Amino acid sequence: MPKLQNTKSELKPLIVGKQSMKLGRPVSLPDPETVEKVLEHVANGGTLRAFCREKNNPSYSTVYRWLDKSEDFMKRFVYVSRFLGARAIAEEALALVDTIPPVIGDGDNARMDNAHVNWMRSRADLRLKLLAKWYPQEYGEKVGIDARGDINLTISTGIPQG
Repeated sequence: MPKLQNTKSELKPLIVGKQSMKLGRPVSLPDPETVEKVLEHVANGGTLRAFCREKNNPSYSTVYRWLDKSEDFMKRFVYVSRFLGARAIAEEALALVDTIPPVIGDGDNARMDNAHVNWMRSRADLRLKLLAKWYPQEYGEKVGIDARGDINLTISTGIPQG
């Protein structure tokens, strides 16, 4: 612990020897086995928070410290796992829409369960809206605006040029 020295109502740390001024725990290197589990979970469409809530997994903030510390982990997480995870979420939305709703009632009164249909539709819509926000270039709506800045201007003065 650094000793404190009082100078004009300010308390400043006095460095004694080789001490680090960084506060908090030092960031440990990520465990390769845990890194692979994180990448696989996210690539399968799971969220990082859901992974971190599972028993014996690192905390959310620990994984983000690892991402800051390891450039390789960051690249794989962003460019591979999240991209594949987005594809998995899109496939899940398609599966939700393709799910045949249960039939309720008997005989002439048999009908599809509208509550189930609406629930599945809202689940699929939410996934697609999130994908459009996260990856607008791939899942966003394409707006067909084509703007050109070509302006042709001809001025006639009536004076012959020659």
